[in-house]
Amino acid sequence: MKIGQTNVENIVEEFDTPVYVYNAKEIREQYRKLVDAFGSRYDNFQLNFAVKSNFNPSIVKVLVNEGAGLDCASKAELKLAEELGVDEVMYTAPYNRKDELEYAVDKGAEINLDSVFLLDKLDEVPERICFRIDPKVEGNQQLMFAGGDAKFGIEEGKAVEAYRKAQEKGVEEFGIHMTTGSNVRDPKYFEKITERLLDVAGEISDELDIEFEFVDIGGGLGVPYKPGEEELDVDETAERVVNKFEEGIEKYDIGRPELRIEPGRYLVAQSGHLISKVTGVKNKETEYIGLDTGMHQLLRPSLLDSYHEIKKVNDSEENELAERTVVGLVCSSIDVIAEERKLPKLEEGDLVSIENLGAYGFVMASH
Repeated sequence: MKIGQTNVENIVEEFDTPVYVYNAKEIREQYRKLVDAFGSRYDNFQLNFAVKSNFNPSIVKVLVNEGAGLDCASKAELKLAEELGVDEVMYTAPYNRKDELEYAVDKGAEINLDSVFLLDKLDEVPERICFRIDPKVEGNQQLMFAGGDAKFGIEEGKAVEAYRKAQEKGVEEFGIHMTTGSNVRDPKYFEKITERLLDVAGEISDELDIEFEFVDIGGGLGVPYKPGEEELDVDETAERVVNKFEEGIEKYDIGRPELRIEPGRYLVAQSGHLISKVTGVKNKETEYIGLDTGMHQLLRPSLLDSYHEIKKVNDSEENELAERTVVGLVCSSIDVIAEERKLPKLEEGDLVSIENLGAYGFVMASH
């Protein structure tokens, strides 16, 4: 098995196991696919990478070198942006402390406020402010970031008052933002949320005579995790989004704002692999495959019941599949990576690659 042009065995020989490995070429390809799809349809387009999905400086640098801006959610991520010399930086996080907001303003990041009360924490209000709106869009995605009882964003019914308050504090330039879902692979969903956000922007513009500098439809672009799942059709997604976007800005006469997206998972998830070694096999009612990693390094399966394909590094076509449960070395019953999964025969010393861990893998590990 190779990752890029490098044999996994050679990686293990140099770095041992467990080890996270990323394919920079795949990251670049995903970035270019999105930029080509959206940028060819709307020329005032900006992609910001959601750093929270993977804050590895080398990976962030790959995307910055491609032209990405950064969407930061912590002081540490803002410091990374500064170290890399990134000019296009937005700061978005809910329930911030005063010092965090002031740090972001001091570093020149665009401020995206998740709640109206955060405006009062700013002693010096910047010329440009963005608010994260909850446009009450729900869907079938695994994680909800809007609608229902989501903790994020300003209710659309209170959006006008949020912008009015910012105007009264002297803000002169505005953006509008939302993130409503996670790992969505339906192009029609992104069309729907774009239309909803433009409706809210139109109401704000009409009430307060605001022309938005940018409209940020957030992230949520999904990738397949299980065999047989379909890829997101990026061209169809861009076509639907841009059409609705242009319809909306013309309908509400809000100028020609920059169209922004802020993907994380879509750019990096499929590039990441966690290479681990089998430490033992135990046969009880279930066959348990023990690895030298666990929930302290890979939390997603235990926390979110997420599916990550597991590949035997030196698999052969003759290897018969059988149901096996893959577990980690943490002394906890929930440290289960895959339960009763059809896998080839595995023995102590075998190497496995746990797939699609470029997003929310290492960043969720215990550091």
